Amino acid sequence: MIINDLDDFQLVKYLLNKEYMLQKTLNEKLNEQLGKDTKASNFSCKLKREHLTFKELKIICDILGYDLIIQKRK
Repeated sequence: MIINDLDDFQLVKYLLNKEYMLQKTLNEKLNEQLGKDTKASNFSCKLKREHLTFKELKIICDILGYDLIIQKRK
């Protein structure tokens, strides 16, 4: 899947829907991994404002069972 045209919110929602996971559950697991206590509403706002860090995206993909692959365009 090419994600270049998706924003943070669209990408995470797409992955959550494919894995049948709630955003709240993802936030809880992300908090465990990062040692933070981000509220679900703050996490949602962060996604909508496109302030997701690459580190957070890598952890989210790991939680959901996905790999990030960088591939040269053809």
